[in-house]
Amino acid sequence: MVEIRQGDNEERPCYIEFELSAEEDRDASIAQGMPVYKDVEMAYLTPTGCQGTSRVPKFITSKLLDDWRFGDKRRQGPVPYYIQAYDAWKAGLEIPANGLDIKNWPGVTPAQLMTCHEAGARTVEDLSEANADMIRKLGMGGLALIQKAKSYLENAETNKAAEEISALRIQMADMKVLIDTQNGRIAELQDTPQVKRGRPRKDAA
Repeated sequence: MVEIRQGDNEERPCYIEFELSAEEDRDASIAQGMPVYKDVEMAYLTPTGCQGTSRVPKFITSKLLDDWRFGDKRRQGPVPYYIQAYDAWKAGLEIPANGLDIKNWPGVTPAQLMTCHEAGARTVEDLSEANADMIRKLGMGGLALIQKAKSYLENAETNKAAEEISALRIQMADMKVLIDTQNGRIAELQDTPQVKRGRPRKDAA
């Protein structure tokens, strides 16, 4: 079995699934003279495009979680997505997609969604970076889908930048209105005659 290093591709890490399995506790079984089992948390890693061909199991240990959080001191970087996925699984929530889930991709048809999942692509980002094996599994129309995914992501980045610029302009306009209002109030205060305070003067007898 090929060992998958979780830091090989930190930006597009493997697809990950979790499972609570039962494993025999050999020491307890020997001590009690009968089979004793314990719950074990397992992670299953599948590289993008390798759906159904490569699924590597890993025991969830405190060391593995630390490696995902902080990276392996030897050569592997942290993989925050695995921690997010693990936390979601522990909370009983659906594991979040590492990108835009293809099922939420505007315009995708049910047939295209099924084709992408069968090829091992679960996000638009996975599809845009399809390797040769995934392209083969996508079959006819696969290259068009890949190009569509790339175009969508490029346009999304452009739209995001435009929205950020627009938001900044609105903030600047609001700030200008606020400054003008404050300046107007200051000018009004400066123009208002000041009333002298104190006792009124007595008229001469």
